[in-house]
Amino acid sequence: MSSLQPDIVARIGRLPKPGNAAAALQPLFEAVGNAIHSTQDKFADDVARKGRVSVSVDTDRRKSGVRVVVRDNGTGLDEPNWRAFTTTDTAHKIAKGGKGIGRLLWLDCFERIDIASVFRENGAFERRSFGFVLSNDGRIDGLKTAPADGETDSWFEASFEGLTAGAYRDKFPGRGAYIFQHMISHFLPVFAGNGCPVIEVRVGEERRQFPDCIGDVIHSKQTITGLSSSGYGMFDLTLMECGKVAGANLDGKHHVHFVAHERTVVSRKIDDKLGLDYFGADADRVLQAVLSGELLDRSVNGARTTFQFDDADMNRIIGDVCFSHIEEFLEGPL
Repeated sequence: MSSLQPDIVARIGRLPKPGNAAAALQPLFEAVGNAIHSTQDKFADDVARKGRVSVSVDTDRRKSGVRVVVRDNGTGLDEPNWRAFTTTDTAHKIAKGGKGIGRLLWLDCFERIDIASVFRENGAFERRSFGFVLSNDGRIDGLKTAPADGETDSWFEASFEGLTAGAYRDKFPGRGAYIFQHMISHFLPVFAGNGCPVIEVRVGEERRQFPDCIGDVIHSKQTITGLSSSGYGMFDLTLMECGKVAGANLDGKHHVHFVAHERTVVSRKIDDKLGLDYFGADADRVLQAVLSGELLDRSVNGARTTFQFDDADMNRIIGDVCFSHIEEFLEGPL
């Protein structure tokens, strides 16, 4: 009996292409997000103490030798994760916002991808390694599975080399400072929470450790839970007085970040509505508000680039849910 066959190459060709640096970094952020989730799965409430993620990025203005490596000490590519990896649109991590297409973004962005992992299976450690290739016939290239002699813990590592021609090569940042700025903005909800592993990031010669260094960015914070709205459900709102670097890669100064599953999807500028410039004693502070809720988790699109409602709804949510609390939080500067 014949069956429908997926055309992965054509599907990836139809994926939205990045129009700015933040979108071009989405494949990297998918890898980092997966690493965070893996450590959370393994260590649960102890993830902040035991979880480790390392991110290494080499780039330059020519972007001719871009190389990215993301490694974590999470659960590794065990059988459930292996089945999920080899299944497009998997629902394996749907409760955490996994859409099953992050790996497709990798293939769209990078010319070469190599995967290696050590995992525990039946009480012993095993190792899997392979190349991940853009092809309808065999996306797993050179698969090797063998006992992991000498290994004492599980881990996962994804290595990416070379940017594909076109939008990714054009928009991927060539300066390390921009990558740090975008990472702070994208993962601000995770860094500001209590369930973040230690994330060591190296870009060129510069190194930073998250979430520790986020204390240099966030100067005060307030979280308000269970906010009701007319027709949009319940929300949680975190208000942060930050250094200007927190929004340096965004249009405007002050923002409401619409978040799905702890990851920023859309950032809306509210400068005009606030009528406020940089504030603070040194005129170097901005407001960054993080909004989360069931509606946002449910409505985010597959690529985590927008929601299934329009700008008018976002504006109404900002006005109905956020603004009175923002005005109270910024009573002094306003």
